[in-house]
Amino acid sequence: MSGPPRMPLTRRQAAVLEAAADGAPLAVVAARVGIRREHVAARLSEAYKRLDVAWMERGERRAAAVRVARKRGLIPPAAALDGARTPQEAV
Repeated sequence: MSGPPRMPLTRRQAAVLEAAADGAPLAVVAARVGIRREHVAARLSEAYKRLDVAWMERGERRAAAVRVARKRGLIPPAAALDGARTPQEAV
């Protein structure tokens, strides 16, 4: 993940990666974005290449791609969690 940034993501790749950011199965991601499961897999695979995480182990790629894409501003940051602790609870 070091070195110069690779090509940015297409709008569809970014949308699929954002929809998959929570680790949902491909079929669920497909339903979220309204495309076939095979297309989700293909778009994620291409996004992994563009974000230079395709070389990572299978179980690590998606999370790494989400981190890189968020860091580069290619997908929005994670939404605040419902029920997040208040500052008083964190103490």
